[in-house]
Amino acid sequence: MRRLSALVAAGAALAGVALLSQLGEILFSAHMAQHLLLIAVAAPLLVLGGVDLRISPPAGWTLFVAVFLFWHWPAAFQWAARRPLTELMELGSILAAATAFWSGVLLGDVRLNDGARALMVMTAAVLTDLPGVVMLFAPRAICVMPREDAAHFGLSPLQDQQIGGLLMWVPANLVFFGIATFLFARWIGAVKPCPF
Repeated sequence: MRRLSALVAAGAALAGVALLSQLGEILFSAHMAQHLLLIAVAAPLLVLGGVDLRISPPAGWTLFVAVFLFWHWPAAFQWAARRPLTELMELGSILAAATAFWSGVLLGDVRLNDGARALMVMTAAVLTDLPGVVMLFAPRAICVMPREDAAHFGLSPLQDQQIGGLLMWVPANLVFFGIATFLFARWIGAVKPCPF
């Protein structure tokens, strides 16, 4: 019980850091780091600690991918970033959707085996990679914070966006692929060998 409480406390602390960070208001890459903390660290820790927002695994997958892609659409992102309340709504909905997704993946469901869960994680990773790839390879800055001050950190808005895209692409994939690999290995271990 103490371990579960510690996981929830760690997840909640990281979510708090991500939700309240002021750096995310002036650097796009810091804002993407907030997203990364929420989806790849805080949400899985909350779920492993016992927070259960489980809906059916396909519904959790759909919700997470849809919410993630919506908030990475430049117009939606720009709208949310203009006011603290809408930005909090953006980050909160990303955390809730990620927690619903990880609940379906990590807490199990008798209708899905570990192989199916691994596939859900991999497909979610590939689809949520798309905004990061676009940000990294775009020829101009398409995602700029309304109060952007990348120059204060020696960066152009494009460089700031590229760092944000790289953060969303590589570290997030390490977590997603790590969990998918664990689930796949556990599934392989549970599969009976072929008799011939």
